[in-house]
Amino acid sequence: MSFSKRCKKEVLKKEPINSLAELLCVLEFIGSIRISSKGYSIVFKTYSNSEARYIYNIIKDSYEYSSVFEIKDLPSGDRLFTVIIDNDGICEDIMKKNKDFFINTSNDLEEVSFDDIKSFLKTSFVFKGSVNDPQRGYNLEISTSDKNLADLLKESMEIFELNPKINTKRDCFVVYLKDSDKISDFLALIEANKSLFELENVRAMRSIRNDINRQTNFDKANIDRTVNASLKQVDAINLLIKEDEFEKLSEDMIEIGELRLANPYASIEELGAMLEPPMSKSKVNYRLQKFIKMAEDL
Repeated sequence: MSFSKRCKKEVLKKEPINSLAELLCVLEFIGSIRISSKGYSIVFKTYSNSEARYIYNIIKDSYEYSSVFEIKDLPSGDRLFTVIIDNDGICEDIMKKNKDFFINTSNDLEEVSFDDIKSFLKTSFVFKGSVNDPQRGYNLEISTSDKNLADLLKESMEIFELNPKINTKRDCFVVYLKDSDKISDFLALIEANKSLFELENVRAMRSIRNDINRQTNFDKANIDRTVNASLKQVDAINLLIKEDEFEKLSEDMIEIGELRLANPYASIEELGAMLEPPMSKSKVNYRLQKFIKMAEDL
């Protein structure tokens, strides 16, 4: 099962943030009206057992009513789940509340409760969204063919400072998050705590690997610089020896020169520690640089 499906399944098992608000949102996404001689009913169809049972439960929580639950095996091998509200009074109440619900009005979101907005974001993700496996990168998106709904999604996310973006793909509007911090905040918002922990664990491991890589690269660069400098010093000393200039130097210069020739890959600190008495890094470096200057002057 993909990370996205696991995340949705986890969310669907949670207690609703607001059962009625979530029901009105699901009506927007996958609900339909069925009219017959006996009246009309509200129908929800899905290929997911988890989604169907979630819808059944939020209807029961909102109205203490057990809706009709149908299962149909299709020739394709898929299984279609249908949840039906066939109570006229409940249907009329839902349609009345839906008309005044914020996703169908131009209400300022500042006047809408946080729970209603969270319910909207939660159900939008479950029925219209997806999230990447954090092992493969960070991306959470919710797609809709309705521009107004996409704008409302973006505005709802901005209430919680998630800084979403909107992109257009064919005839769809995609509201998305690519910042791992913001995706974590979104998962916390919809109470996907297990998925949030999994994402944070991947982020932590990736951060540790990056730190190790940076340190390794830093150490390698230091080693390369040390080796290159040492070889340049060795070449300079050998040139001075070849030109019979080395023996003319002071005893401390000759001592450091011979020490460098005997230890071409030792660091300046290590060379200083080999001397008796030990010599500071700056003094050793000064003398080694002096070799290079003398060789360049020849």
